Amino acid sequence: MKNGRYIILVSGLFISSVIYSQESEINKGLQAITPDAIKAQLGFLASDWMEGREAGEKGEYLASEYIASMLQLYGVKPGGDNLPLINPGSGFKERSYFQNFVILRTTPGKNQSLQLKEYDGNTTRVTDFVHNVDFTMNPVSYPIEAEAPVVFVGYGFRNDKIRYNDLIKSDLKGKIVLKVTGYPSFAQKILTLSEINESVINSEKMIRESGAIGIIEFNPSKPVAGNPLKNDLNNTPSSEAKSLIHEFNAKYSLPGTRIPSEFLRITISARAANEILKGTGISADEYLKKADSNSQLPQLPAISKTIRLKSDVIITQIPVRNIIGIIEGEASDQIIVVGAHYDHMGISDGIIWNGADDNGSGTVGVMTLAKALAATGVKPKKTIIFAFWTAEEKGLLGSRYFVRNTSYPVNNIRLNLNFDMIGRYISETQKNGVVMTYTSSQRNFRELTENNLKKFNIDLNVDYQPSDDPPGGTDHRSFVEAGIPVMRFKPGHREQYHTPYDEVATIDWDIMEKIIRISFVNLWILANSSW
Repeated sequence: MKNGRYIILVSGLFISSVIYSQESEINKGLQAITPDAIKAQLGFLASDWMEGREAGEKGEYLASEYIASMLQLYGVKPGGDNLPLINPGSGFKERSYFQNFVILRTTPGKNQSLQLKEYDGNTTRVTDFVHNVDFTMNPVSYPIEAEAPVVFVGYGFRNDKIRYNDLIKSDLKGKIVLKVTGYPSFAQKILTLSEINESVINSEKMIRESGAIGIIEFNPSKPVAGNPLKNDLNNTPSSEAKSLIHEFNAKYSLPGTRIPSEFLRITISARAANEILKGTGISADEYLKKADSNSQLPQLPAISKTIRLKSDVIITQIPVRNIIGIIEGEASDQIIVVGAHYDHMGISDGIIWNGADDNGSGTVGVMTLAKALAATGVKPKKTIIFAFWTAEEKGLLGSRYFVRNTSYPVNNIRLNLNFDMIGRYISETQKNGVVMTYTSSQRNFRELTENNLKKFNIDLNVDYQPSDDPPGGTDHRSFVEAGIPVMRFKPGHREQYHTPYDEVATIDWDIMEKIIRISFVNLWILANSSW
């Protein structure tokens, strides 16, 4: 432990000396970070011209051309695929700004079936449900056929703070879980939307980890199953529910990816749910009344019925591309990757989802950092890659492809700085608040940030959250999984997230600029010091 403290102390002293000796270069970079430039770039990227920047669509390709042109304007070299040789005899290979690849889009085929089987002695009664009337099924990655017992779990919701648990005493292993959409209504009087969202996610995680093979959801007030967006959203976290439309019709993956066992998600009508529960002694209405009022939950009897389902799929290849720029440092084997995803949700029912915060803000953040680094006029000691990922909204596919297929050895990547949604306050009463997530082994990151905030007069209240396994459903996870340290600043997660209302007019420009400024100073120091 003493040796570890000594190394950190020496590193801190070295970083401090770098700040002192290179402050003029840092100030040059900070001067290149201007509110007008930030607003202008985001105004274009999150405009209707980009058509929501969905991966593989025209709007995203237009956005990629714009980003590449700005990198070229700033003097950042291309770091993507090699271009075809103009003069094959010269042996000189020129790079483009694009890393091209394909993703696979899997959609449901024509054959979709769901059956209920009831056993009475030697007799089996089979009820066939009608696709797109009685049931819809989330896409699977490959054709699937399964049969399993069904178990009812109410809302399937658990939260220890309010001492509520639908899942207690439920044996879920090898079963299909029947649950009601949403959560008990009394919870919203006690929990914040963020706490409810987290509980919904953790409850489903618990269901998966308990060995269930899938979830069947229903809304008691909806007689017909169909598009999840048309379900009653009153008791469903809005951002989750409103984004379901984009997840419902297709599933995405990288070619050659090992596919784990599929977890099934099915939405059924109230009629189908009543058919499943008929004769079991379970009253969904009675259970939900007690759940919503936080009364003692009734004991649920076992259901002696099984669900049989079958689904085939259609697989389509979609060409996509990352954008890669590079500022070469003195050491080519010491690399920092600064990244943001530039894709969003596209167009749905004729409405463009412009994704100003998610993730136009992070994209402009990385573009601005590239501009600031180039403006210093100094070659950094470490090499810096500026990366703009496609298909984050499809499952972090762009960053995962880069990590698995980069021409820059992964072992040489020292750090990933991730920028995702940097344009909103935590709340109107916490306008300077921001969470800094980082790999806990890099203990000097906190001291570095604290010193730079003070020295360069950047007014942020940082909640430091080190982790051995930094969480978050965003692109730094691709680097965490490869054993690469990460750092991310994250302010607010507001109600416009994953809705068509994530527009430029909602952006809180001052928090966005402050995050870019502290990130630039941190990046400059880390790129020019030993740590």
